[in-house]
Amino acid sequence: MADAQGRTSFSALQVALSEGTGGFGYYVFDLLHLDGEDLRKRPLIERKEMLAKLLARAPKRGPVIYSDHMQGEGAKVFRHACDLKLEGIISKRADDPYRSGRTASWLKVKCGMEQEFVIIGWKPSDKVGRPFSSILLAVREGGGLRYCGRVGTGYTEARLEDLAALFKTHARDSAPVPSIPRDVARHARFVEPVLVAEVSFRGWTHDGIVRQGSFKGLRTDKPAREVIRETPMPTAQVSHQPARRAGRSAARTRNDETAEFAGVRITHADRVLFKEQGVTKRELCEYYLSVADVMLPHVANRPLALVRCPQGHGKECFFQKHANPGWPDAFKKVRIREKSGSQDYLYIEDERGLMAAVQMGVLELHLWGSHVDAVEQPDRMVFDFDPDEGLPFAKVKQAARDMRERLAALGLESFPMVTGGKGIHVVVPFVRRHDWDAHRAFAEAMARVMAEDEPERFVANMSKAKRRGKIFVDYLRNQRGATAIAPYSTRSRHGAYVAFPVSWDALGRLKDAHPANVETAAAKIARSKEPWPGYGDVRQALPLGKLKAQIGL
Repeated sequence: MADAQGRTSFSALQVALSEGTGGFGYYVFDLLHLDGEDLRKRPLIERKEMLAKLLARAPKRGPVIYSDHMQGEGAKVFRHACDLKLEGIISKRADDPYRSGRTASWLKVKCGMEQEFVIIGWKPSDKVGRPFSSILLAVREGGGLRYCGRVGTGYTEARLEDLAALFKTHARDSAPVPSIPRDVARHARFVEPVLVAEVSFRGWTHDGIVRQGSFKGLRTDKPAREVIRETPMPTAQVSHQPARRAGRSAARTRNDETAEFAGVRITHADRVLFKEQGVTKRELCEYYLSVADVMLPHVANRPLALVRCPQGHGKECFFQKHANPGWPDAFKKVRIREKSGSQDYLYIEDERGLMAAVQMGVLELHLWGSHVDAVEQPDRMVFDFDPDEGLPFAKVKQAARDMRERLAALGLESFPMVTGGKGIHVVVPFVRRHDWDAHRAFAEAMARVMAEDEPERFVANMSKAKRRGKIFVDYLRNQRGATAIAPYSTRSRHGAYVAFPVSWDALGRLKDAHPANVETAAAKIARSKEPWPGYGDVRQALPLGKLKAQIGL
């Protein structure tokens, strides 16, 4: 099967086979027997010449198509194939006889990465009518199965239904793999490890987890017992990554494709949003899906303010906090009182909301310090350490640690996050027992005490003139209606950097406030331990009385 641009498509083949529709083409590239003669010992180039002559005598109509070849210029052919968004090329030794199985006489060089995985389970979806949100993958390793992550994109409605039916047939109560992370296994449903999925993906994390995978189809021709992690063979003298990035971005921008992620339709999926890195809407969707599990606990069900850049970073951007007609239904609305009446604010509940944000050109998500079910009771405080230009990052790190110590003296636990720019946020979770006035009063008092104790280092006034050579302790993000950048959100600036939570130990090792971007964040998350252990379990109340006693009020 081929798509509208003439590219072969495994996904289209799967759909056509299951629905009995579409026109099939049979590409032939070798001839092993002819008129009773065994040709397998002859060189490949001779076999192909005989095949071409045979097909030339055949009727011109029909689905049989001769697969031609090119000799030499392998690196150039490969780059051109990737520019055209083909899957890759296969290189063969022209003078070799035919040998069954995989040998060194032929190499498969892929523009992307793909292989088969065993399906071991699935995650239920919160979307009405969608049977599941992602599938759980594994490969055979050391005599058993090893968990390899999840894939939540690449499904048509028909595929979702067909797969759901198969999951029901092969359902089992327990996980067939012991290595599934506890937070994943808790919400998963499991199946016998007999189904094989073809998956394309961006790469592997340090811990062997698939990065940014997309489901291509089921492989009924390959038994699950044979599925192992494939090791790419070296391709000498082929240095294709830079050309692939430039070519892929340009080609995709021209084709301006539509895609679907987590059930959300993404138009202009190949529009470049970060020009310098070549990051497209499609890749931004893949990024947010890869971090959704760790991001949503911080973002879901909080009123949001959004920085929208529909044409991408570097073009016109604007700030939006109120809901407009026509927004995707993955965005929810909450009515919030303002000085003059009330307005509808936006919030999201799940990964569909993250996809809808990308569709609407959102490059930054900023969140309130409260949830939509208790807007007037804040539960998240942020101290933003914003340094003057040229101030060493080491001084910003020390400022954050100083705030940690001051908070700890009041019995409060805090958590650091580098902003993806030049500053650090110190985040303090609270139980919902106080109002916005108390929330702001506490934050302001902490900031002003720091500035009064060490005026040569800190300032609690946002004036640029008074900030020279100092760090502004910004407490203003803790008043009603103010927002702060969301953990793991991208920043609408050069580099495609993201706001990145880190542990206090990891903070000490950082050289700047932007250690991760769209392309590296997921791998960093997989390699590291939970940066904020116990964050969701912290139950601490605002100690305004303790602060007053400490500063002598």
